[in-house]
Amino acid sequence: MSLRHDLRVVRAVAATDIRLTLREPLFAIIGVLIPINFLLLFLLFAISGGQAPIAVVMNDHGPLAERFVQAMDGAHSFIIHTATPADAEREIRSGGIVAVVTVPQGFDAALAARERIEIPVEVNNLNVDFTNDIRRAVPLSITSFYADAFPEQVVVTARESDVQAQDTGYIPYLAVSIMVAGLMLASQLQGSVNTARDYELGTIKELALAPVSRLTIGVGKVLGAAVLASASALLLLAVVVLFIGVRPLHPLEVVGFGLLILATFLALGVLVGTLVRRRQQAIPLSIAAVLPLFFLSGPFGPANWLGAIPGAIAAISPLTYAIAAFQHAFHGYQTAPQGLAVDAIVLAAFTVVAIGCAAFVFGRRGARH
Repeated sequence: MSLRHDLRVVRAVAATDIRLTLREPLFAIIGVLIPINFLLLFLLFAISGGQAPIAVVMNDHGPLAERFVQAMDGAHSFIIHTATPADAEREIRSGGIVAVVTVPQGFDAALAARERIEIPVEVNNLNVDFTNDIRRAVPLSITSFYADAFPEQVVVTARESDVQAQDTGYIPYLAVSIMVAGLMLASQLQGSVNTARDYELGTIKELALAPVSRLTIGVGKVLGAAVLASASALLLLAVVVLFIGVRPLHPLEVVGFGLLILATFLALGVLVGTLVRRRQQAIPLSIAAVLPLFFLSGPFGPANWLGAIPGAIAAISPLTYAIAAFQHAFHGYQTAPQGLAVDAIVLAAFTVVAIGCAAFVFGRRGARH
């Protein structure tokens, strides 16, 4: 067969998949909305758990007391508002805040006289994660305040040197990781659902009996699903860039690696659809595969920070390399020991292997379906 003939087959298979999907808009809508919901759900989870809401009772309004509250705000661990003692007590009893920090009366005078000061901290220790945040951040705020207010009395200080050129916030970093997981979910859903549909409708028999290579059919199915998955990809990108405000430093890398990531997980989706052959099984399986891989692929930081065993698992996950590539595209740094070239090679290798496996399974099962 000539290359021109193979390209016509790829185009025909892709066009057929697109046409069939548009006839069943429900599955197309599912493929678009589920990844967006995934992104928004995890972002809401991250935002709600990022900082602890606390009330500060100001029984002293001197300049040092004000600087202490500023030091607490600079710890980036609290959502602070001031309240009267009665209001603060009512809020913590009703579960509206995590802690009440009271700046005692005579705070400035005691510091001027170098007297010992105790700052009352009432903690709602219902959630140990928030409780530990308070227990760490309040002493840190006291230390930062004292070092700033009385630098001549603090003889031990930290001298920081940064590896990266700029700091990156928790939400911007996590948003990029979640977006990559959303691309994985959108691609796997589209690839698996389109392929499983062929088995349900019986069109797989026509493909199996066609005088074309199985690999050409696999490429055509990936291409057709890619056109449909691009809608999810663009929506995910729009949410991250326009609504969250995370803009890429290297837009061309976003395009290049975005297409490669789509190809990788579309190919895996085609393989899943070929194996299960039912859309009702393909959809939950695609969703279930994302969550464990997401948490094992370095969404919150470099994957090798996870430890030896999780790090070894992350090394064989394509999502690890996809997240590393997109973190570089958006924030300009590499979160994994390997470079961008290795990320690209690994993702391309996963794509080729998945298409090859799908073609092999199709060749064994297609004609017998």
